[in-house]
Amino acid sequence: MKVKPSFSIVRVDETDSTNRMARALANGGASDGTVVVAKRQTAGRGRRGRSWSSRGDFGLWFSVLLRPQFEPNLGGFLAIGAAVAVARAIDKLTGVRVDLKWPNDVLIGGRKICGVLAEASTVCGRLEWAVVGVGINLFPPEGGFPPELTPVATSLSEHLGAGAVIDRERLLEAVLDELADCRALLERGACGAQALRDEAEALMRATIGRRITVKAATGQYEAVAARLDEEGGLVVVDDSGEPIRVTSADVSIGYGSVGTAEPAEEVPVR
Repeated sequence: MKVKPSFSIVRVDETDSTNRMARALANGGASDGTVVVAKRQTAGRGRRGRSWSSRGDFGLWFSVLLRPQFEPNLGGFLAIGAAVAVARAIDKLTGVRVDLKWPNDVLIGGRKICGVLAEASTVCGRLEWAVVGVGINLFPPEGGFPPELTPVATSLSEHLGAGAVIDRERLLEAVLDELADCRALLERGACGAQALRDEAEALMRATIGRRITVKAATGQYEAVAARLDEEGGLVVVDDSGEPIRVTSADVSIGYGSVGTAEPAEEVPVR
C-alpha cells in the first residue's frame, strides 16, 4: 500500500516570492515536505529573470521544499516532474487535456496555464535541498490578462463548463500527491527516471517532434525537438542533422514563446 507523504503547509496572504520563502526555510532547517502557499506574490519570479504575474488571488501559487534522496544529475527532472504532476492533477480533477512544453510550461490549447521554477543547493556533490515553485492560473486576473499576454496565457476556468467550481485545496492536494509520486520515481534511480521521462515526452506534444526555435546564451537557431535525455535535457537536431543537447534556453514553437512570464534561471544542480 502506498503511504501518503506528509506535507506541512505554511499559508500567507502575501509574500514577494514563495520560492524565496521556501529557500529561507530550507536554509533554516525546515523539514522535507514544507509547502509555502500565498494568495498573492509581489515579486514572483520566472526563468531567466522574468517576473511572474501573480499579484492577485486568481491562481494557485505555492513552493515545495524537498530534501531529495537522488543523485544531482537527475535534478533536471525536478521542474519536469512538477509539470507532469500538475498535468496529472488537472486531468484527474477536470478531464481537461493539457500539454507540456519543455522545460517547465503546462499548456491548454497552446496557451500557458502554469509555469514551474526549480532551484536547488548541493553540498559535497549531494543535493542538500530543492525548492519547486508552481504557479497555476485558475482564473483570468481582474480586468483580464495584459494585451501582450492575451494570445499566450490562459486560465483553467476558461476551459471548464459553465458553473464549474475550482476547489483550490483539492487541486493543491492532488498536485502534491502527484509530485510525491514523481519524486519517488526519481529516487528509484535510472529506472524510475526513465519512466518519468517517457511520461513527460508523451505529454510534450507541443515540443517533441516539432520544429522549434532555440534561444540560448550562445545564439538563436532552429531545430527539430527529438527527445529528452537521461538527465532531463532536450535533444534537438539542427538542419545539418547534428544532435544538440539543450539544458538552459528558451524554446518557442509556431505560436511563439509561451507564458504569463516564465519563471528566473534554475540554480544548477549538476
